[in-house]
Amino acid sequence: MNELSADGSTPDPFAPFTEAEKTSGFPDSTAAVTAIAERRAMPEIWEPQCPAPAEPPESVKHWQHGDSVARWAYRAPDGAPIFAVYRFNTADGGKQTLPHTYGRRAWTDKNNRRHDVTGWHWKRPAAPLPLFGLDQLAARPDAPVIVCEGEKAADAAATLFPDHVAITSCGGSNSAGKADWSPLADRAVTIWPDHDDAGTDYARAVTRLAGEAGAAEIRIVCVPELFPPGWDVADDLPEGEGPDVLAELLAGATLAEPPFKMPEGFSWEKGQLYFQPGQLKDGSWPPKIFVSGQFDVLGEARTSTGTGWGLFLRWRDSDGRRHEWAMPKSLLHREGNLIAEMLTDAGLVCGIGQAHGLLKDFLARVYSSRRFECVSRTGWHEAEGKPVFVAPWSKVYGAGAANIVLQSERLVSAETFKTAGTLKQWQDELAQFAIGNDRVALFIAASFAGPLLAVMGQDSGGLHLVGGSQSGKTTCAFAAGSLWGPGTRGNGQIRAWKTTANGLEGTAAETSDCVLILDELGQADSKEVADIVYMLANETGKGRAGRGGEARRRQTWRSLFLSTGELTLAAKIGEAGKRTMAGLEVRLVNLPADAGAGYGVFQELHGFDNARDLATQISGAAGKHYGTAARAYLTKLADNRAKNEGGLVADLKGLRDKFMKDYCPADADGQVKSVCSRFALIGVAGELARVYGVLPWPKNEALRAAGACFKAWLAERGGSGAGEDSAALAQVRAFLEAHGASRFERLHETNSKTGENYYPPGEIRLLNRAGFLRLVGGKLQFLIMPEAWRNEVCKGADPKRVAAVLRREKYLKESADGKNSQSINIAGYGKTRLYVVTADIFGGDARPTPATLQTAC
Repeated sequence: MNELSADGSTPDPFAPFTEAEKTSGFPDSTAAVTAIAERRAMPEIWEPQCPAPAEPPESVKHWQHGDSVARWAYRAPDGAPIFAVYRFNTADGGKQTLPHTYGRRAWTDKNNRRHDVTGWHWKRPAAPLPLFGLDQLAARPDAPVIVCEGEKAADAAATLFPDHVAITSCGGSNSAGKADWSPLADRAVTIWPDHDDAGTDYARAVTRLAGEAGAAEIRIVCVPELFPPGWDVADDLPEGEGPDVLAELLAGATLAEPPFKMPEGFSWEKGQLYFQPGQLKDGSWPPKIFVSGQFDVLGEARTSTGTGWGLFLRWRDSDGRRHEWAMPKSLLHREGNLIAEMLTDAGLVCGIGQAHGLLKDFLARVYSSRRFECVSRTGWHEAEGKPVFVAPWSKVYGAGAANIVLQSERLVSAETFKTAGTLKQWQDELAQFAIGNDRVALFIAASFAGPLLAVMGQDSGGLHLVGGSQSGKTTCAFAAGSLWGPGTRGNGQIRAWKTTANGLEGTAAETSDCVLILDELGQADSKEVADIVYMLANETGKGRAGRGGEARRRQTWRSLFLSTGELTLAAKIGEAGKRTMAGLEVRLVNLPADAGAGYGVFQELHGFDNARDLATQISGAAGKHYGTAARAYLTKLADNRAKNEGGLVADLKGLRDKFMKDYCPADADGQVKSVCSRFALIGVAGELARVYGVLPWPKNEALRAAGACFKAWLAERGGSGAGEDSAALAQVRAFLEAHGASRFERLHETNSKTGENYYPPGEIRLLNRAGFLRLVGGKLQFLIMPEAWRNEVCKGADPKRVAAVLRREKYLKESADGKNSQSINIAGYGKTRLYVVTADIFGGDARPTPATLQTAC
């Protein structure tokens, strides 16, 4: 072929072969045939662009059906066009509706001509398809919904019933399963079917799909039998029917048949559950017994392995609030009225006395064919091979979410995870004031970090903000809690340290992959604090035995927990006379609340007169605007993880690795690297929330704040070595500071002739001696006896490791043959092995001068 066509333009590579090309343009006829076959075999490519870059045309012409007679645009929640459906009148007097979608289509026609066109095509978007009226659903979140069969009927219903949102799905009565019905979650839905068998099938399918999507209530309009076959709400009323009949039909819509079978003897009457006892001997029937108010059994739940069976219940309280509970069936065999107590506490009216047993009997015998997979903790799980996030407020985020439920032996308080205000209000009145305030920003970013523990494969752990009263610690906790629910104490997100390890197990499972905030460490039981920290960080509760001695299933979780208090973790544990192991302080790291600017936790007042006014603004906003940030974050994170988990993880790990390189010393101990990784995760979580549009912060603000706080922790810790090493130095230093004058006998300098160390004249001998004190070349040395070294100075630690640490820091004088202790000649004792520690261990300004030592001795 020529490189250019006759007019100088580039030839069309998809143009059909000419006769000359077929015979002479190829080396032989076989090649020509092969080329034609290859072109025919090229697959069609369809890449829809949703939303479309422009409005679909008002009218179009179809190659077969001619000009369109109607158009319906399907829109995104924000009103952007996604695709359109056009209606045509066919030559045989019928009708035809076809979807029209913007995108790229590449195909081969019957003449072997290859086309590649970006524009409007007679194609539909990829499933699941959006609902018609999606923009109206978003704009009117509290309006009841009417579902019709077809766009024309939906338009008619919207005009007839303006207080409702009218919607439909694309494709007619047989395509309901191709639509995304999730926007009907929590909505009151009425289905208005066409008056034919197809309409009945459509209503049945929508009932199931809307129920799976979490619709709060589903009703179905019963079209009178006298109405013409095929009639829908857009048609004229039958002769003799007045316009009021439609409103009457809507008002008389009946509840969809519940997806469960009633046990014998039970019945629903006027929204209440009754039991009819058996007929008496005289043929009469005793009065029915009231059991409870109206509730739905949505289905039966069990784990992926077929254990943990339960019932998924839903009801509304007297104020109209919806409640759900995946109740374990094992509770049916507990003594007492536990089930009735919990249901009553959540607003379902339950009878008393005999009714308690009847309620258990109903729940034991009711049957549902629908199955849910139950999980025992919040956070990340897998459904249909995709990750889903089970939130504490019974919402599941991600693909396959409709079949996952959170099962618990107790009802999770809806108050703790409710919402108030808008995300914009939370951003404007709270989140923006964290900019430039490292501690506040750190706690807010940390509240986003819980869902990333599983994504990034990191261990659980915590932060403890420690400082004096009125320093702003609790303000940080309120700000962090406001992401998930009320940023308050009581029924809010801020829980008290005044609890037990057993009591926290359930709370940890209910907040797994979320955030757990504990306030005022000083109120905790000093004997249990260590156990609580280990339990939370180790992600599992205690092993317990059942009634028969069998092992009961442990509760598990993942948690990035936050803490505040006026005491450090070590000080609190010290109240019980215990030492704090280095591993414990890695699991819950102490961060000084004072940011060093003279404003407590704050560095930037954002125009407020003082820190108190800024703290009041943040705390007040946390109690007014809450719960929206976590929901917006989880929605995007679950979608992001499902669509491109590999890319998401790679991006997040890249940010984390850069943080580690920027802030973690290259020679840092593993403990320091572990803590730095936690601060990095927090910074990365804050940055991700910014990218998702949840945090109104400048780029890298979260990473900067996390880095500043990590450096503050490192400075407070005293270096980047192992925590056990720092603890060893501190322990030896503390012993010498406490007992230097009372348990170490003073010696003269060594006699040059005998090599002995003599006591000064008139020296008082000690009864509880730990060793000796001497000056060598004007420098003080502590000579510690072996038993005192092992049993007192190094109590609770490894004596050899302590000695190795002191040798490494040049505080311990080793012997000529490289041993930790030296053989020293003491008058009256002869040669004795002693550990020689120099006064350099006191360090800096605390190091005693020779003159001071002479006086002290």
